[in-house]
Amino acid sequence: MSTSFTPELLSPSEQDLATFEALFRDTSAIGATQAGGLHRLAASAEDGAVRDLFAAWLAEHGFEVRVDAVGNLFGLITFNPDAPYVLCGSHLDSQPSAGRFDGVYGVLAGAVAVASVARQLRERGEVPACNLAVVNWTNEEGARFQPSLIGSSVFTGDLSLQDAWACRDGDGISLKHALQQIGYLGEGRVALDVAGYVEIHVEQGNGLERDGLAIGVVRDTWAALKQRIRFIGEQNHTGPTPMTARKDALLAAAHAITAVRAEADLHGAQLHSSVGRLEIYPNSPNVVPSRVTLHVEYRSPDTELLAAAGERLDASLKATASATSTDYSIESRALREPTHLHHGFSELAYSVGQQLGLPIGNSVTVSGHDAISLSRHYPVCLLFIPSSNGVSHNEAEFTNEQDMRNGLHMLTALLHRACSTPNAYR
Repeated sequence: MSTSFTPELLSPSEQDLATFEALFRDTSAIGATQAGGLHRLAASAEDGAVRDLFAAWLAEHGFEVRVDAVGNLFGLITFNPDAPYVLCGSHLDSQPSAGRFDGVYGVLAGAVAVASVARQLRERGEVPACNLAVVNWTNEEGARFQPSLIGSSVFTGDLSLQDAWACRDGDGISLKHALQQIGYLGEGRVALDVAGYVEIHVEQGNGLERDGLAIGVVRDTWAALKQRIRFIGEQNHTGPTPMTARKDALLAAAHAITAVRAEADLHGAQLHSSVGRLEIYPNSPNVVPSRVTLHVEYRSPDTELLAAAGERLDASLKATASATSTDYSIESRALREPTHLHHGFSELAYSVGQQLGLPIGNSVTVSGHDAISLSRHYPVCLLFIPSSNGVSHNEAEFTNEQDMRNGLHMLTALLHRACSTPNAYR
């Protein structure tokens, strides 16, 4: 006769859940908008204030708080100095006038889950195989400083610290200076032996809500082609300057914008496109714009489709420049490859969700996440909880209390399994 063995899972206590809700409420007040959203750009005064609150909370709950040279904020729980770390986290920065859940949920749920697991293990006198850590990554959003995912990319070595420091916002302020101003320019890197990384995030889509699921285990990511394109025209008076004599950079940009949208219309659900930002100079009502910069994105699961779309855009830009008597340049171009996330870690998460009795399914992410940066170097698990109506990067962004509680249960149980039995996913 044989018996099956189901490993025990730790759960957050009611006090843990209440602690999370209080922490979420307190952080939501920093950078709050009148419509119930959040405006908390990376390395802004508001970002500094929420970092201060979070760092204080970590210290009060027994974490070792460390900050690296790009501002990544770590809370470490070390059981054995010679053991590797299972990391979890996300980001506390937001888009302009955006939601309170994107990124923030993953950081705060991660901190409470780590604290809960650590407390329960110590009460039982158990020393796990791995240490635990939570991290707030700098400038995930890429709203104030481009590119996005700066903090996690520096941590992995995919972006140099000097290049990260040199990134400037629209006012010419460097990331290095901005971090100095808020007191979060640390020294060197926080060198950790990483056994794995877990990120829990609101879905930013309606798939889980539509299918009645509590948890999505992300298996695959879409690719993204991001370009910064500049048109150069000639500044002139909008009144007397004959139309035929104008070299209007904004007109050229308008043609490019419609071309970017038309490309997506060719491919249905297989390609998403956007021009999310325009920089116009001199941006005056009575002046023909002499310089316009566009931030263009194509996203797709198919890199060949992205390559073809990029080639068609190149041809369109050339034709547009000729038709509008302007010049253009591609100032930057970056391709983020699609990723199949770590199979073993995903399978472990799926089994944990089933053991908890949570409705769980598989997901794909179109959005970028710090988890994607880390997935190129470490075993990574990315989890989703539902987003109401799929709304994100909007003040109306919302996830209900029960879904957030479910996520905290899931994360606590998974971190316990991952730090206690790392061979379960390797």
